[in-house]
Amino acid sequence: MKRTKIYQITGVIVTQSGLHVGGSEDELEIGGIDLPVIKTPETEIPYIPGSSLKGRMRSELERVHNKYSAQGREPCNCCKPDCPVCRVFGPHKYRPERKQDVTNHPGPTRLLVRDAYAPGPVATELKTENVIDRHTGQAAHPRKYERVPPGVRFPFRLTLQVMDTDANFAYTDRKGKQHRAAEALLAVVCDCLNYVQQTGVGGSLSRGSGEIRFEDMKLDGADWQCN
Repeated sequence: MKRTKIYQITGVIVTQSGLHVGGSEDELEIGGIDLPVIKTPETEIPYIPGSSLKGRMRSELERVHNKYSAQGREPCNCCKPDCPVCRVFGPHKYRPERKQDVTNHPGPTRLLVRDAYAPGPVATELKTENVIDRHTGQAAHPRKYERVPPGVRFPFRLTLQVMDTDANFAYTDRKGKQHRAAEALLAVVCDCLNYVQQTGVGGSLSRGSGEIRFEDMKLDGADWQCN
């Protein structure tokens, strides 16, 4: 297997609602934050880990294509040549059961996702949530969690590797258009970004957090119409 091309995809993640990607609190304080956001240890500036964005991209693609293993409890591990998940993100916990499985293995992940850092200090916000007692209807167990407010911009970068074994890979995108080879890999990434834009990143998505928008998308420095 030989790498034949590398694409650089850049853009900006813009928060549309409060964003919570969890970090850790070194010291517990009375009345402090229960769930802080992740920040750089040196500057205390929030960032979006590449693993969070990539994991969301993968899970959304798996959901759309019904690609799960182990009764839906683990990421896709099918290793089928036409599987967009295994092709772009790599199979999960690959263990070949037959000799021919090694031949069909799609190889390493094609997509590298870098951490996305806010360009400067960010004034975060606190949101308090409660559990409602179903018998009394009263709020119980209040907790405070930290969020990055709407309007914060996180420049991000993705690296997409193309291998010689991708020459016959085909993919039909969410609009029904067919693609092959390197264009098929790009179409998968484009679909994933759009799925994430529809659902969000981080925690508490069903409670209003994590809505984002991708802006200023570029492919190798040129404008990229991924919509």
